[in-house]
Amino acid sequence: MKEMSNSMTRIDAERDFQKEAANALADDVAIDKKYINALAKIYHKQNFAQFQQQKEEIEDLYESIVK
Repeated sequence: MKEMSNSMTRIDAERDFQKEAANALADDVAIDKKYINALAKIYHKQNFAQFQQQKEEIEDLYESIVK
């Protein structure tokens, strides 16, 4: 149980670091923090092509429903 708690403590610390890093970067480049976080996830997973494909599919679906 102690090892799990220690692991959770490390996770909490990393989350705090990620928030601080996102805030700092958002301030440096004047981009909304929600976009910084989204870009970081795409960069980490290295799935930009998949993101683009999904975006196109959503655009097509939206246009077919709304128009």
